[in-house]
Amino acid sequence: MTMSRYLILAFGQIEECEQILRQVAANTALSEVYRGDHIIIFAESPENILPLPTGGGAIVGTLFSGRQTSGKVAQFEENETIEVIRDPVRSLRDDYWGAYVAIIDRSREVKILRDPTGALPCYYTTRGEMIACASDISTLIGAGLVRPSVNWRSVGKSLYHVQLPSEETGLSGINQLQGGCMLTIGTEGIKQTLFWSPWDYVATDRHANSEQCAADLFQLVSSTIKTWASCYSHPLVGLSGGLDSSIVAECLARAGIEVTCVTAVTNDPAGDERVYARQVCTAIEANLIEAIYLEADINISESTAANIPIPSGKSHEQAYNKIVRDAAASTGADSFFVGAGGDNVFYSTHSARPLIDRYEDQGLSTALMQTVRDICQITGANIWEVITEALRISRKFAPGLPWQVAETYLHQDFLNSVREDPIEHPWFSPPESMPAGKKGHVAQILRALHHIEHRDKNLSIPMISPLLSQPVMEFCLSVPSWWVVEGGCDRAIARKAFSKRLPRAILRRQGKGGPDGFVAQFIQGHRRSIADRLVDGQLSANGLLDRNAIETALRSGGHIAPSDCPRIMALLDAEAWVRSWSTA
Repeated sequence: MTMSRYLILAFGQIEECEQILRQVAANTALSEVYRGDHIIIFAESPENILPLPTGGGAIVGTLFSGRQTSGKVAQFEENETIEVIRDPVRSLRDDYWGAYVAIIDRSREVKILRDPTGALPCYYTTRGEMIACASDISTLIGAGLVRPSVNWRSVGKSLYHVQLPSEETGLSGINQLQGGCMLTIGTEGIKQTLFWSPWDYVATDRHANSEQCAADLFQLVSSTIKTWASCYSHPLVGLSGGLDSSIVAECLARAGIEVTCVTAVTNDPAGDERVYARQVCTAIEANLIEAIYLEADINISESTAANIPIPSGKSHEQAYNKIVRDAAASTGADSFFVGAGGDNVFYSTHSARPLIDRYEDQGLSTALMQTVRDICQITGANIWEVITEALRISRKFAPGLPWQVAETYLHQDFLNSVREDPIEHPWFSPPESMPAGKKGHVAQILRALHHIEHRDKNLSIPMISPLLSQPVMEFCLSVPSWWVVEGGCDRAIARKAFSKRLPRAILRRQGKGGPDGFVAQFIQGHRRSIADRLVDGQLSANGLLDRNAIETALRSGGHIAPSDCPRIMALLDAEAWVRSWSTA
């Protein structure tokens, strides 16, 4: 099963749009697979389309039942049909999960909704009274439905509000339907609303104690990954040597599937995780492919987000993408499973927010001091520093979510114009009583969903991020934040859940290596060409970059801070992205 292309057209009256239908049929290789009163769905293959009962619409993608773990829903059972017919939005939200876009076709309106995790892409454009949703922008453009151009302000905001999912993309005329959101097309035009909210799943009294919580999490994660595994016979797992990807690999192996893992290695010892990856593969009896990051695989004139309407990549990711593609091809893998989002959904926090949450929930108690000590152990701060930070956060408590912006290398005029703009996202309006830790938790999940949107679109097999599945996300939102730092380690509930399944060395790790050294080495060796592209590029010409700051950092021969390296690679990739659309 692959994530095939789709195109959804929703009209007021289909008979009024026959010319558009002929245009789509002529310009794409997609076949019409479903037709209703107000919708037509085109796709590469009909097996990825699940009609709703009584012809009331369809599901595009992969749908699982929350009541059983038997795999993909191929048809609705008789006992499920009544609920789906009666209230399809509620039924999909509460009784099902997966990677899907649902289209509900009623007499007076059409509803299009994307699953809460955003696992299946959904970009859309409007044309008169018609709305077109597609799996990728190439389909919208190829069908002749839109002629996009660069939206420079949106591009700038994506570089400023780093990792914030946005309805507006970097291309004029193309929007993104975000996870958990729903478009309604009716007599009042087109409106967007939330049908799923993370705030509905925050509860500190759902679990008896942290031990039972960990046991329940183990069962849920195991069954969720087993359900995903039922769709594939030969998965490839990206194994970093950290906790999250190790959990994914272990659950897949325990599901009885032959697993092959791949780990990417840098020449810098800090980026060599093979000793940990080997321990995991030995424990689960999996094959391991070890591949080296190569500078030759990075082309700074190409963007890793070339087929995505959002400049969201970093140039060095080309080297990792090449490793994965080669591993998938050599092993005949039919899917690529990753642990991406585990840090976020399990809430890996180094803040004092769990202390605030416990105080507000339980007041002054001896247990409160244990949370202080837990945070001290994780952060390296002393008791007074932790308490001071908790007081600072409490006094500064904002109604929205904590979100750090990135101003480095951006032009001052642009920064002055954007600083006062409110952050726009439907999750940025939590209830007033929402705990500080849960605000931080939801903010982390948002970042993960943005990262998942930026998948390698040139990978020939689907990328699956099972830890960001809806059941896991909803469960983890209900875990008290002070439990995730229990014992002085991050993601404590997840570690406790898999304490009997993973090597001790993995469970005890508080961090992991990465390609930072490789990236720094690449920038040092190519700083002149990088400077030329950024100083004389489109981002600078359109007032987004600070030419002087970039020249000082890259042309002076001075020291580049390690923290600046990912930023430089993100700007470099964004430059390649805007050039590709400026000349399209």
